Amino acid sequence: MTSRRAITVSLAAVVVLLSGCAGESGQAAPASPAPQTSTGLSFGAPAVPAPLDPAPLEKAPCAAMTADQVAALGAPLKTVRSKPENPIGPACSWIFAYEDGTSGVTGTVFTKDPSHGGISGLYGQKQFGGITRFEPFSVNGYPGVVYNASSNPPPGSCALAVGVRDDLTYTISVALDGLKHPFAEGCELGKKVAGYVVQYLQKGGH
Repeated sequence: MTSRRAITVSLAAVVVLLSGCAGESGQAAPASPAPQTSTGLSFGAPAVPAPLDPAPLEKAPCAAMTADQVAALGAPLKTVRSKPENPIGPACSWIFAYEDGTSGVTGTVFTKDPSHGGISGLYGQKQFGGITRFEPFSVNGYPGVVYNASSNPPPGSCALAVGVRDDLTYTISVALDGLKHPFAEGCELGKKVAGYVVQYLQKGGH
């Protein structure tokens, strides 16, 4: 276990938040299938530039970030919690060595939940009103979405997902001390995590 610490948010936060992590968010029911659009995916979701193999994350969920990468997010790593048997897919929580003792990030790869629908599942949730916040972004060319199924999320929290295949996302849940902390805004921190994860998988898990 290289350094990591975190929270857990997930598409289950969208699938259930759609799937939650870290300070864990709620979920919404999966959207009904929709016709494919010119992007090739349902609900107008963007396709990934090249599918990434999630196998390294299935074998070692906490290998996605090193201790130095965690520290670069704002505070040193205190501990990691590997959850390879998580029911929706392997997950890891990286907990920061910070005074509140709970600030962290959780990442989950949804390999055990075939119903979540990848990035297009989130686009479907937006279309059917299952998400109160929906902000597309990209990291290293891979499409992502900041989302929330709650109308009043706690300060310092953020849920986001990045597509690693057209049918598979890596979801990130950020939970920080919302009043005082050395971190970037929660969603910006989460995007950095997404970038580390994509780079890790692009290198084949190295």
